[in-house]
Amino acid sequence: MRIPSEGTVNTDPETLDAPCVRNATRALERVELPPEAGAEADRILARAVLARALKLGLDRPSAESLRELCGRDGRLALRSAARTLDEDPDGALRRALYGILALPKPSLETLADRHEEIFGHTLRGRVCPYECQFGPPGPFQQAHELADLSGFYAAFGLGVAGGADRRERPDHVVTELEFLEFLSVKEALELGQGSVEEREVTREAIRKFLREHLGRFGRAFARDLRQADRGGLYGRMGGLLEAFLAVECERLGVPLGPAAMELRPEEPDDVPAACGTGDDGLVQIGGRAC
Repeated sequence: MRIPSEGTVNTDPETLDAPCVRNATRALERVELPPEAGAEADRILARAVLARALKLGLDRPSAESLRELCGRDGRLALRSAARTLDEDPDGALRRALYGILALPKPSLETLADRHEEIFGHTLRGRVCPYECQFGPPGPFQQAHELADLSGFYAAFGLGVAGGADRRERPDHVVTELEFLEFLSVKEALELGQGSVEEREVTREAIRKFLREHLGRFGRAFARDLRQADRGGLYGRMGGLLEAFLAVECERLGVPLGPAAMELRPEEPDDVPAACGTGDDGLVQIGGRAC
């Protein structure tokens, strides 16, 4: 399974840098895996491919992301990933992806305008992409969840990008998808290297992250997005996210979150809003871009 992507990746899991799926694939091709392990590596990399596509598709659009998602290699990789994760030719994941691929390629300007219309520049646009805005109210609940997310990232040497004048929230859906991509590439490399204990730690982190964060609120966010942009690209991205989370949560034995969640009452805090993760996203603590 050859996956196009940009950047480089260090194949030592303890010093894993930018999660590049293509280079991870090449690293695994140099290892002779038993057929069963090879099939499992394909499934893990397919998860990384779709997490990356959703990350790029839901982030602020750019010429680079549009080229990667709409190029021939990118489209082939997405089809391959969907077939790997969803064996049913008429399965929800395949149908959601094919619905996106059937749309004509949008212009960057049109896509940027639609993104701003849906997500806006405030904490809560028409659709809220921030996990900690979902759920029942409670004193310090949001601060607790933000701290828990930051702890997840820090445990793997990652932090959320932003300088003194620009801080990003760790609970943006794009940031969480990037973290899932990172963990998936890490798990695939550990499988290829036979690092059994390290892989189990990574796999358990993926399960916990889906159970407590992305899988918990992602379904409700996806439903909100589908309703806000029925038939449009972002609405169909919402359908793909929902189907993807359903497949992966079931495969990993993690309960999928509810189809609908109320937004919490707005509460004052010192965490500034941002409309996405932009070009920086998660960074390796110490300054290297991820």
